[in-house]
Amino acid sequence: MLLRRIGITVRSEGPVPELGLIVSNHLGYLDIPLHAALGPRVFVSKREVASWPIFGLLARLGGTIFLKRGNRLSATEAAIEVEFALRSNVPVVLFPEGTSTDGTTLLPFHTFLFEPAIETESAVSAAAVRYGSAGAEERDLCYYGEIHFAPHLMETLARKQVSGLVRFDGRSKIYSHRKLAANDCWERVARLRLNAQRLPHADMAGQWL
Repeated sequence: MLLRRIGITVRSEGPVPELGLIVSNHLGYLDIPLHAALGPRVFVSKREVASWPIFGLLARLGGTIFLKRGNRLSATEAAIEVEFALRSNVPVVLFPEGTSTDGTTLLPFHTFLFEPAIETESAVSAAAVRYGSAGAEERDLCYYGEIHFAPHLMETLARKQVSGLVRFDGRSKIYSHRKLAANDCWERVARLRLNAQRLPHADMAGQWL
């Protein structure tokens, strides 16, 4: 409903996972509603998101697991919540880069929050997010670095024909070690991201699912 109201269309490619850990690249605040539009799931997000206008409220209402970056205790608490969700058959979306980027690179994946999937023997799926807009580069839609939230949101709302794509590889895997999971998922997400970048802009104009 949020994406419809602000004029952003969304589509997916590949089988949408209904269970387990979903690992995705991270381009900004639109990633959470984009993934959420594809089905019920909870997210792991930095604690600052909880105070954001609109998006923070929706994140709290949706049961988002908030994490204070650089805090070991907070990471441990988040891991316990992720494990509980996975054991409750609730899919969890993880952005293991730890921060958002402008889409030109995929940062190394942090391994710690892969551990709940190892402990619960949950399937891990890979996803890649991409954005497009008439008359704008993808990086113009990304929220990263020192960009200020409110001005960026206003600029995004003013853009025409904004669309988002989530591509899944359809190869859920169960891993035996979190470092193996992180490294393999990085490669899977990188391949998905590369393939998504090859799509022409016209293919981004998807319909609501």
